[in-house]
Amino acid sequence: MFGYIRPLECELKVRDQALYRAYYCGLCKTIGRRYGQVARVALNYDCTFLALLLSAFSEAPQCVSGGCLVKPCRARRPIAPAQPALDYAADVNVLLAYYQQADDWKDERRPPAFCGKLLLEPALRRAESIEPGLAEAVASHIAKLSEIERAHTAGTDIPSDAFGSLMRDIIRFAPGVSEKNRAPAEWMFYNLGRWIYLIDAWEDRDSDQKRGSYNPFSVSQTSRSDASFLLYVSLTEAEKGFDLLELVSHSALLDNIVHLGCRGRTRLAMKEKLHESV
Repeated sequence: MFGYIRPLECELKVRDQALYRAYYCGLCKTIGRRYGQVARVALNYDCTFLALLLSAFSEAPQCVSGGCLVKPCRARRPIAPAQPALDYAADVNVLLAYYQQADDWKDERRPPAFCGKLLLEPALRRAESIEPGLAEAVASHIAKLSEIERAHTAGTDIPSDAFGSLMRDIIRFAPGVSEKNRAPAEWMFYNLGRWIYLIDAWEDRDSDQKRGSYNPFSVSQTSRSDASFLLYVSLTEAEKGFDLLELVSHSALLDNIVHLGCRGRTRLAMKEKLHESV
């Protein structure tokens, strides 16, 4: 259910592409430092976006040169240094990754998901001790979402609202967000959460039907045009929140991700032509 919030790389300037990779690598290293090397396999793009956004509310520190443990032969490249934005994004990454693996194991009984859940349990316990309020909120929202899905709730609003509320709470506990920025950031993340849930459900329709798993679009027999409308409405509302933020750093890169990357990912999911949008 994660990893959808990414830039549209063909529209990125070289410096912004390097900046994105610097934060992706910086988050990977931060996860390793805080949770051990095994937890680095759970790295996802959504939390890279979170780290960039939180870093953008102040003057971002200069990147440093560094290598890669996974790709030791690769040349050294710029890497975002240790900072609270990366620490918090790493905590969020671990929590979301654990519950994703636990959910996959519960729903599909896939051995890789069980192994992933088992391997991430020590990281989960550490995240719970570092961010107890956030961990409790995430667990509560996941439990509520599971109840909704078990009941085979008709319609897309209730389950997508549950996941949107989870994403909103990620900002509620985030460090370094001013009072002026907090409300629009929470609105943006709430709607990005709805969009993530909906796009994931749309792409999983066929596989969910084969397994007999819950899918809100299948239960409601939603047409492609109606599904597309719901996805773009969520994105439009997320963009409204983003446009109200007062950013100090990374504005061009973040603008690409929110305005171009998410819409490009939606067009891909809906099998639209590149020039089509809503």
